[in-house]
Amino acid sequence: MELFSTVPSHTVGDKRLRKKTFDIFDEIQVCNVGIGTGDWDDYLGYWLKGRGGLTSIDIDESICEIFEYRQQREQHPNPSKVLCRSIFDSDLPQEAFDIVTLIGSAINETGDFKKCLDSCFSLIKHGGYLMFMASLKYTPVEMLEEYISNTKYHIVQKTVYEVFLEYPFFISKIRK
Repeated sequence: MELFSTVPSHTVGDKRLRKKTFDIFDEIQVCNVGIGTGDWDDYLGYWLKGRGGLTSIDIDESICEIFEYRQQREQHPNPSKVLCRSIFDSDLPQEAFDIVTLIGSAINETGDFKKCLDSCFSLIKHGGYLMFMASLKYTPVEMLEEYISNTKYHIVQKTVYEVFLEYPFFISKIRK
């Protein structure tokens, strides 16, 4: 089951860039850090197809309230459990998720790259994954590689997308 496919084949022409997969299984637990507009969280809920649970974390109370309301109003078939909390809160569920996603500007908005990644990994079960996507303009790949080199975690996949000149980014799949 594909979790994400960000680049159409006609854009890049390399099938390896389109096939980023995570296995989906019954009772899988997924967490997204940083709701933003909620589009990614909506997608994750549909991707799960009722086979697992989704938790979405954001520190902004209005974002949390609007997202919960919208999912309810639109009758999302697999709505997210919303936690209006900081990723740095020590009482978040520890080692509770098979996959944690951290995409876009969320890591930069926390103000602490290392602490944010540490907090995300604390949420992940042993053997689970972090899907990390960030802008190359604000988060060079080398920052992630340096962080990982000082941990027991392993980058399973890393793809840099520079074909979008205004928003070059990378996506990594990291195993805990």
